[in-house]
Amino acid sequence: LDRDSLYSFTDYKMTAERIDAIAKIFPLFFFLIAGLVCMTTMTRMVDEQRMIIGAYKALGYNNKSIALKYVLYAALASILGGVAGLSLGLKVFPEVIYNAWTMMYTLPPMVRVTQIPLMFISVLIGVLVTTLSAFGACYKELKETPALLMRPKAPKAGKKIFLEKINFIWNRLSFSHKVTARNIFRYKKRFFMTIIGISGCCALLLAGFGLSDSIGQIVN
Repeated sequence: LDRDSLYSFTDYKMTAERIDAIAKIFPLFFFLIAGLVCMTTMTRMVDEQRMIIGAYKALGYNNKSIALKYVLYAALASILGGVAGLSLGLKVFPEVIYNAWTMMYTLPPMVRVTQIPLMFISVLIGVLVTTLSAFGACYKELKETPALLMRPKAPKAGKKIFLEKINFIWNRLSFSHKVTARNIFRYKKRFFMTIIGISGCCALLLAGFGLSDSIGQIVN
């Protein structure tokens, strides 16, 4: 019989495969949430600096030069965050996970393997997500003329929503709740970004608690 016939070896192998499967799913949520946060932040920053962008265009700066300011800002933040995440994550997470399983198995000392391609790809994806979000946030503003940019942005026109047709619910809402309900559907981009962001964060929290409870019960 080879070692695959031993229960403890097979059990540890299955455990490693489960962690590998989790490691393939979690980064997708993190990249999605990072992209949403960056898009929200950069959109708000660009909206607040409309007059500055208009002044740049009036002084003769081209769209590439103006966009480069915001893209470089996002790229620098993502590179610094990626380097900090790699330096901390590659030391802390593997050791914590490995030490957790030593409670159930007798294991040799952990051997660290530097995953250069994985490190490069993860930082590259992070930089692409943030820089594309920054470029998308300022692209729309750069298409406008300097005269329009140097004036305050006109608010979106309000529209009646479906909830207003349900009188017994709408009439019971306070004024602030009515304004909030209208604004939710008035700015659809923010609405969907908020929903997806909160859903993703809740999914990560739920998965974390689920893993904690599952592993804790096995250890007990």
